[in-house]
Amino acid sequence: MPLTNQQYNAVTRQYDLIRIKNKHILDDRIEDVLAKAPEYFELDKKISELSVEASKRILSPGITDDEKKEIKKDLDTNLRDAENAKKEILVRLYNDPNYLDPIYTCPKCKDTGYVDNITEYSMKSQCECFKKKAIELIYGDSNLKNITSGENFNTFDLILYPDTPSEELSGVSPREYMGKLVNETKNFVRDFDKKHGNFLFYGKAGVGKTFLSNCIASELIKGVHSVIYFTATDLFDSLRKDIARNGFYDDSSSDELGREDIVDCDLLIIDDLGTEYPNQFTVNKLFNIINDRLLNNKSTIISTNLSLKELRDIYTERTFSRLVNLYNIRKIVGNDLRYVLRDKYL
Repeated sequence: MPLTNQQYNAVTRQYDLIRIKNKHILDDRIEDVLAKAPEYFELDKKISELSVEASKRILSPGITDDEKKEIKKDLDTNLRDAENAKKEILVRLYNDPNYLDPIYTCPKCKDTGYVDNITEYSMKSQCECFKKKAIELIYGDSNLKNITSGENFNTFDLILYPDTPSEELSGVSPREYMGKLVNETKNFVRDFDKKHGNFLFYGKAGVGKTFLSNCIASELIKGVHSVIYFTATDLFDSLRKDIARNGFYDDSSSDELGREDIVDCDLLIIDDLGTEYPNQFTVNKLFNIINDRLLNNKSTIISTNLSLKELRDIYTERTFSRLVNLYNIRKIVGNDLRYVLRDKYL
């Protein structure tokens, strides 16, 4: 699973806490049974004594095979009777014959996060509960938890885009163009683990750039990929604070995303590039992030209201050349969806 070390450790700590909690519950149950029915534990002692005694008799000199079989048969009967007596006590007290069985929040993996995956290599695979915890953690780390629930491919409505030919799209309608782009991004998600890719979405405000980015993020997070979302303003503010606090990037910070997370996450989304106050700091940091992620074969999505010329003028030729040569650049054309939706439901 493509989790950062910090994320993986956070998930495993959750399992540690679950096991500790369930052990405390079981310990409390044992104390309660001991107080109400001490004979239950006398039966445990009896079972142990029966087993030891039978073993001694079987190992004694001169005993025949038939006698050994008879001893084992008697032992099985006595053990079964003792176990039934124990269950009767638990049923009488708690109406549950399994009241003192080990407690697992996930019986499938027994709160380890892993289940046996019978293969020729006898490997273990991650349990569904592990994947669920990882997804919840990634949503929290990605800054997208309250966004992608309403912005995903299922809610992306092509009807909101004009169905008339557009000069900006060489005579293709925005609806047809966006239909193809949605399919392209779905393929990007499908092949994400096999093929490295990047997108630059540009166009006027409100045409769906952020929505489409969130659709991609939602699908990848469901597939348990690490996704981090930042508006450009928040990204550079975060980096500034890191430097102001430490004099350098603090990759080990436990409460904020450090440069290591920004560079190493599976997908980084930088939304609304150009809305930050552009200066030498932001220009240099953007180049470093883009360049580092390209060198590490990590995918990035950037959205902006700026034109390509404005991007080149603001962020310099060296950044622009990497975007032009190594990103899928897609212009998004249409009406401002905020007004389209307002008119639709008024």
